[in-house]
Amino acid sequence: MNLSDLFKIEENLQLEKKTLVFLRWIAIIGQLITVYTVYFAFNFTLPILYCSLIIFFGAITNIYLQLWFKKNNLSTLDSTIFLFYDLFQLAILIFLTGGIKNPFLIFLIVPSIISSTLLTLKNTLVLVISTVIFLIFLSFFHLPLPHPGYLHFHVPDYYLYAVPLAVLIALIFLTYFGAR
Repeated sequence: MNLSDLFKIEENLQLEKKTLVFLRWIAIIGQLITVYTVYFAFNFTLPILYCSLIIFFGAITNIYLQLWFKKNNLSTLDSTIFLFYDLFQLAILIFLTGGIKNPFLIFLIVPSIISSTLLTLKNTLVLVISTVIFLIFLSFFHLPLPHPGYLHFHVPDYYLYAVPLAVLIALIFLTYFGAR
């Protein structure tokens, strides 16, 4: 196989709508369970209304994708737009729930990993760069990590730089090996 054959194969890659819809429902249900468990079962302080609205908008976009989006195979542009929205939505949710201190921060790399296995290198780079920008932003700007009210989670400064660096290394490693 020569280099031109590789690019021809890359042009034919598409993400099936049903695959993306399924993955997005898993994410939305996981987000709901996590946020509501933290708020209602653990009685931790967090902006439940804003978190619920963000998750609700994710569900609305998934219903749109499932019921009204006509194509069964999404173009690379359509796939990238939906994956970017998922990344953006998750970044907002993580902003509201502790930023880089949030243990679910690692999920920010999922859209890039999906892209690296199913989309083109160009689309994957867009998502990887966006993820890096969100990681940097969340390192400096975020609401407090949810807590029960009497205990607040404090970490040393080196932790605040080590976590995004570790996520970045995982992002590069997994997207590199996910690429064809």
